[in-house]
Amino acid sequence: MKQKLTWMLTPLLVFFMTFSFAQEKTVTGVVTDQSGLPLPGVSVVVVGTTNGSQTDFDGNYAINVNQGEKLRFSYLGQKTVTMSVGASNTINVQLEEDAEALEEVVVVGYGSRSKELSTSAISTVSTEKIEAFVPSTSIDNILQGQAAGVQVTAANGRPGNTAFVQIRGVGSINAQTTPLYVIDGVPIPIDTERDFNPISNLNPSDIETFSILKDAA
Repeated sequence: MKQKLTWMLTPLLVFFMTFSFAQEKTVTGVVTDQSGLPLPGVSVVVVGTTNGSQTDFDGNYAINVNQGEKLRFSYLGQKTVTMSVGASNTINVQLEEDAEALEEVVVVGYGSRSKELSTSAISTVSTEKIEAFVPSTSIDNILQGQAAGVQVTAANGRPGNTAFVQIRGVGSINAQTTPLYVIDGVPIPIDTERDFNPISNLNPSDIETFSILKDAA
């Protein structure tokens, strides 16, 4: 009798194990923003587990998940999205901007991070303040009186000439007095010998915000 029960249980165990493994599969997809651009570094987590992944530089991800479980997609400054895993092995997601979360994000010299995680002294000049000065002959003149610790002095009235900008004194990068300008993550060199400022050619209306880093941010 015991031998018969053993032989009956064995096929049942094999069946359930096969069925269980058949439910787990690899789901792939692409995560983009509202403009359709890929988002790198998006957190992809199976809800209720520690199983997770991240999107690569092109917004692609791959994760092992069981059918019926849910995937949570989260990214700084974007609304979190939860998707149920069905029969399809592909789940593409488009994230929307979270206006409230964006207000809590600051730009630093090496990217952007949450205000709560930032210990640096950072001042932000908003779009509203910039628009109040438009049209303006010089972008750096817009900063005058808009942020504590920032002193702006006009050199002269010649077009294209830079104003003297000092942040918390005269010390700056490379033992100079001129601050380093970073536009969309790209450092812009300032030609101090010819007294010419390349950011003077920028249209103030094209600027969303100024983030002024007052220390080693």
